[in-house]
Amino acid sequence: MVKARLLVELDVNPEEADAFRKMFHEEFMSRSRCEGGCELYQLWHDPNAPHKMTIIEVWSSQAHLDAHLAQEWFAEWAPRMEAAQATPLQVRVMANFED
Repeated sequence: MVKARLLVELDVNPEEADAFRKMFHEEFMSRSRCEGGCELYQLWHDPNAPHKMTIIEVWSSQAHLDAHLAQEWFAEWAPRMEAAQATPLQVRVMANFED
């Protein structure tokens, strides 16, 4: 089965970076990591520009990712995540050469 992998690049408003990171960890990561098919869900940041962040996601299948994106809480939270951005977020779908 082919896994679903995403890199979501965030450019958070610098003055909101600390609050965003806390909110994201407490509200988004904790829920996402408990969902079926979630193999990896991490938030990384650039140590020289902490407001530049990347979400790294690995899901067991596209169906698991689709279920994640269809969660009721995701629909409520996604606009909050977008509102904290200085620039539009960039979503990159990635594939492993070994798949």
